[in-house]
Amino acid sequence: MDPAQILGLSLGGVAVVIGLLIWFIKANMVLAQPNELVVIAGRQRGTAEGGKVGYRVIRGGRGFKMPLVESMARLPLTGIPMEVRLAKAMAQGMIPVTVEGRATVKLAGRPEDGMEAAIERFLGRGRDPVIKTAQQAIEGSLRGVLATMSPEEANAKRLELGREVAAHAREELRPLGIVLDLFQIRDIADETGYLTAIGRKRNALVQRDALMAEARAEAEARQVAAEQKRVGREAEIAADLHIIEQENALAVKRAGLEAKARDAQERAQMAGPIARAEEEVALHTKRVELSERKQQAEVVVPARARREALELEARGKAARILADGEATAEAVERMRAQWDNGDARDLFLIRLLPELTDMVTRTISENLHVDKLTILDGGGGEGLPNYVKNLTNSAVVMMEQVKNVTGVDVAKLAEGGSKSGGAEVPKQLS
Repeated sequence: MDPAQILGLSLGGVAVVIGLLIWFIKANMVLAQPNELVVIAGRQRGTAEGGKVGYRVIRGGRGFKMPLVESMARLPLTGIPMEVRLAKAMAQGMIPVTVEGRATVKLAGRPEDGMEAAIERFLGRGRDPVIKTAQQAIEGSLRGVLATMSPEEANAKRLELGREVAAHAREELRPLGIVLDLFQIRDIADETGYLTAIGRKRNALVQRDALMAEARAEAEARQVAAEQKRVGREAEIAADLHIIEQENALAVKRAGLEAKARDAQERAQMAGPIARAEEEVALHTKRVELSERKQQAEVVVPARARREALELEARGKAARILADGEATAEAVERMRAQWDNGDARDLFLIRLLPELTDMVTRTISENLHVDKLTILDGGGGEGLPNYVKNLTNSAVVMMEQVKNVTGVDVAKLAEGGSKSGGAEVPKQLS
């Protein structure tokens, strides 16, 4: 064989192998749609709970199964519509009713919704077992909820009834791997005519209420008409009263304007006398001011001038007294300084001596009145000498008294004694 034939055979063999590989992959490749589950069984695998199952699930994707080892099955997740009819279900009060409804169910596609239960119970069995199981669960829930409601209550609250039945049915279907998407109540009827009687009663009540409402409306209409008539009459009366009030106000205003006009006329007539009186008052005021000024000039100003002159004179006298006092104080100070000198003190006391003697003799002469002096002699010629001696002693006693009073020894001064013999100046004279 030439090289070309060998190359052709090689390429043909490769193509056959590639074709067989593609066929093998296509035959064992599994594609899962979003609305279905693909269950591949044949090999065991571990679960999240720690157990083991002999299958694996593909949802909305692709996978590969081992030929001769694994098998594949599909579980649809589409909704399954179904009719629900419950006959002679006992409502509250033991009243049988018939309920017709509609539901939509599907198999669980998630582990939390019961997917494993759906695979175990309904894989490869079709839709009929799912419908039968769902009907039984829904009818049981419907019987339980109807037993707690009266027929008229169930008929009036169909939405609440449907929601409550759906909630109970979902709890019962979850362990079975079925999900209830929708449940609705279409009709509620009874064979005994209970709801019909209730309807007739309510119709009668409605008719009665309608008649009563019509009568009440007619009465209210009459009442409204009467009220409107009364309101209209009151409005007319109010309008008349308003007109009267306006007329009275106009009359009052007119009277006020007339009074103002008369007042203005009277004021115009009195303007001249008032002006003259005002001029006289102003003239009198000027006269009073002139009189006050004249009194001010003739009385107040001279009195103020005299007061100021007296004040100045008093200040001058006070200044002279102050100056005399200062001069006297200075002279006394100088005399005291000279007094501290013995000569000046002695001379001062000598100058005062005649005055003192005169004062003493005057005092004696004023207090002692001698009209006639008689000298008695004992016969030896001693009467007159004794009298003279007594006079001399009186002078000596007087000089002693002067010495005791003033501290000046007149006898020593007369004898020309020294300064040291002089006594200190008496405290009374200092």
